[in-house]
Amino acid sequence: MINHRSTRSALAFALAAAAASGFATLTFTASASATAVTSVHSVVDTKAATTINLATDPRSDKEDRPTRAIDSAFQGDPEDPKRQPVKFVGVIRDDRVAIRDPRTMPQWHDLTSLLPRDFGRLVDITLAAPDEGDTVHITVLNERGKVAQSRCTVFPTPGTKGTPEWPDNCTDFIDLTRR
Repeated sequence: MINHRSTRSALAFALAAAAASGFATLTFTASASATAVTSVHSVVDTKAATTINLATDPRSDKEDRPTRAIDSAFQGDPEDPKRQPVKFVGVIRDDRVAIRDPRTMPQWHDLTSLLPRDFGRLVDITLAAPDEGDTVHITVLNERGKVAQSRCTVFPTPGTKGTPEWPDNCTDFIDLTRR
């Protein structure tokens, strides 16, 4: 019982030290009769902290944890019966870009074919809808920091009244990184 309490106290101290410093490495030793915290190393160097952050980022290991990202944007005008507001949702799943348009069947549309060749592993997405516009802008980020954007015409509904169906209503993604 005494070993259990002292181990609990040592662990509580180590966790408090880790919380106070932001990042910490805890080292434990164990045997059949006792467990002890043998050291607490605080990380104060930003480069080391970044390394730890990247190592624990759920998106850093594609095999174990596939990338997932989501964003949404409303487009439309509540005062215009022909352009009632619509919520568009953009998702990154396993290096694929998809957008949801609730007015169409199917509702989910894959835009991956519009990405630049060998763009790389996707890690994030954002959607924007210009005021008074008929488009939704989809911007993606890859793991190397490259940014690409596509613009999709969403009014009138894709596949009706001269607007091409998804994904033909969108431009190819343009690499914005060096512009």
